[in-house]
Amino acid sequence: MFSVENKYAVKYANLPILNYETRKQCRKEFDFYTACANKKLDFLPEIVFSTADDTEILIVMKLYNPIKPNEWDENLQKTAAELCAKINAVDATDFNNIFQIQEEEPPYPLSLSYQNWINLQEKFPQNINAALLKEMHENFADISSLGESAIPKTLCHGDYHPQNFVRNAGKLIICDWQNVGMGKGIGDITFFISRGADMGLKIDRDKLIADYCGALLRYANINVSMNDLYKTVAVNEFTVSFKFWAQYLQESDIDRVIHIYDAMVESYRFIVG
Repeated sequence: MFSVENKYAVKYANLPILNYETRKQCRKEFDFYTACANKKLDFLPEIVFSTADDTEILIVMKLYNPIKPNEWDENLQKTAAELCAKINAVDATDFNNIFQIQEEEPPYPLSLSYQNWINLQEKFPQNINAALLKEMHENFADISSLGESAIPKTLCHGDYHPQNFVRNAGKLIICDWQNVGMGKGIGDITFFISRGADMGLKIDRDKLIADYCGALLRYANINVSMNDLYKTVAVNEFTVSFKFWAQYLQESDIDRVIHIYDAMVESYRFIVG
């Protein structure tokens, strides 16, 4: 993405040079913005112009103000929780053809995730328990199935973290919709907490989840218990951390690695008792 005259943000994708997954994500974002053109969703960026063919995708949108990490106070975090519920309240019927491919399992084998964690364990043997990693690997499938709780699937952003928010005259706008799809909205909240903590944000986890729970009832008329939310949060935190985080931590320092590892272990122990 790049800016033009400090007025517009331009996203351009040269499709032939991209891998299959990235092409799919770029196409999905374009199709999503196109389908939303007449929906007047005030949390979406204003699209000035867009076009696509078999070789390229171009999206021109209004340029907004970024949010610095130290600006994420309690009020902004509450607004982010409410916006997540507003997304969940959107009727996803018009997006069914876009999301069919979303149901596919990402082509990332669990064995590779496990090996990435083992690599980190060998690098930091005093801080990461090899036997516990093996146990988590063996129990991963059973724990993943616990995520099918009473929380219904709704429209979700799919990459809901603080750096994908910008500000427009005091209102929050959510960008980068390449991973939009159907899922459980609490998964977006979980990712917001995880990435926010990694950025150094001070997040009151319990309050954020409670704010989301109340907003979900107000905006989407979905009434779920805090117990169901916490259970799903723990499952999401564990499965996402185990399956995906280690590949991004291979060159990280010990403090960052252990921060993610300890949070994963905490979630795992909460789940298994």
